[in-house]
Amino acid sequence: MPDRPGDPQLNKSRGNSEAGMFPSILSQTHEVINQMGIQLKKGERFNLSKTSPNLTKVAIALGWEVENKLNFSDSNQQSCDIDASVFALGSDGKIPDEKYFVFYNNSQSPDGAIAHSGDNQTGQTQGDDETIYVDLEKVTAAVEEMVFVVTIHDAHAKNQNFSQIRNAFIRLYDRQTGSELARYDLTEAFSEETAVEFGRLYKKDAAWRFQAVGQGYKAGLQSFVDKYHSEIKQEEKTLEAPKVKKVELPKLEMPEASRKIQKAMAIKLEKTGDSHKINLSKSGSSELLAVHANLDWEERQNRGRFSGKFLGINGTPDLDLGCMYEMANGEKGVIQPLGKCFGSKTSSPYIFLDKDDRSGATEGENMYIFRPDLIKRVMFFGFIYAGVRDFKTVRGRMFFKISNGEEVYLELDNPDSNRNFCAAAMIQNTGSQIVILKEERYFGGHEEADRYYGFGFDWYSDTK
Repeated sequence: MPDRPGDPQLNKSRGNSEAGMFPSILSQTHEVINQMGIQLKKGERFNLSKTSPNLTKVAIALGWEVENKLNFSDSNQQSCDIDASVFALGSDGKIPDEKYFVFYNNSQSPDGAIAHSGDNQTGQTQGDDETIYVDLEKVTAAVEEMVFVVTIHDAHAKNQNFSQIRNAFIRLYDRQTGSELARYDLTEAFSEETAVEFGRLYKKDAAWRFQAVGQGYKAGLQSFVDKYHSEIKQEEKTLEAPKVKKVELPKLEMPEASRKIQKAMAIKLEKTGDSHKINLSKSGSSELLAVHANLDWEERQNRGRFSGKFLGINGTPDLDLGCMYEMANGEKGVIQPLGKCFGSKTSSPYIFLDKDDRSGATEGENMYIFRPDLIKRVMFFGFIYAGVRDFKTVRGRMFFKISNGEEVYLELDNPDSNRNFCAAAMIQNTGSQIVILKEERYFGGHEEADRYYGFGFDWYSDTK
């Protein structure tokens, strides 16, 4: 976060930090521990508005236990300080203002809707350790989602991670009645993870819903700040690589005449395994490269009208460009239209998807890598969301335009029947170069592709 007076800071102040609102509710916390609500599993959702239509004040309580081998009577043993935080996000997946990051040093959101119970620095409390209080009637229209994360403070310095944490949970209860609404017990076996995204409270079709997420990360609280804060300037952050000038890339022109010109000038990767190497630094310049990737498609004309209607796929093809990425520092993630995961231009991972084009009639979908020097690998994929059954009925193409003027393209010309997911290309960082490889491998979905490439994500179903 920017270091200026009044901004919330990630360094801890060791005084008592209690929320300034809902004081009468704090005394109710331990009265509802044994009242069990709906038990959720990872990825499952719960409609608060449908189950409790009159619900206005909800508490999101998080709890955990530190395993016994951490001996707090030993003066040389450092305590495990675990923190709950919430990011209140807008429709763009970013916090509308830095004060909508509510945590131990900023206990209340500007609209008065979100409050933090205070910092429990030992995790030795019975039941709830830290609680976020939400007044749904006060939530500003600019906020559509709240993401609840738990991080270990100074985890790397203390050599601590979530393998040392037991019986972690997140639960929701009605603050006015004290009754528990839903609960998610974290059963995943973590090892090196130092942060967990426990769940998300979000609004869809005017109804508030909760989803159990349970996604672990080898990251700290600062990584979530970088992910959800859209206004952090690059010079205000500490990066492993030198600061570089922002590269603005022109959009690829995708009319048919332009495609022919580009194909004549670009390097074509013909078959799976073909590659092209590009030096990371421009010749005669210290400026780092940036990469513009484009997925374009058009429907083949040989699909029968009757067969399409019979199979229930008689619509306009909707292909999504996405990627699974792994950074050099170990950070991993997915960028795709599904779930509105569009990435970021100005913070990690410096990979950004411009839009969700549901027709392919214009220039398709575009993804930019602004810091290829920070990546380890990026696997670009095309996913058929709707309209057709597999890639046999569309002509898929990927173009790569590099800021040094080089262009690479490949065609998805060997489609597999009944598979709607294509791992199209891979970019790998070898240190001084990036390598673009044609993959064109077809899978039955995201999870099957992930198993093949070994990213190790946990997947759940979602809709646009």
